[in-house]
Amino acid sequence: MDEDELIRRAMAALSKRGASKGGKARAKSLTPERRSEIARKAAKRRWEKRRRKVSE
Repeated sequence: MDEDELIRRAMAALSKRGASKGGKARAKSLTPERRSEIARKAAKRRWEKRRRKVSE
């Protein structure tokens, strides 16, 4: 295994560790109102995207 591959694997392992904690920590730090706002914005974007596909 060359040095680049070793570094890539190490970074991937670190990324997985952080990612598993990140979402939960972020959700815990957000207020229910802010979580709702984020969810509402995401749903709006999904519906806009769907409408664009239908109208094309």
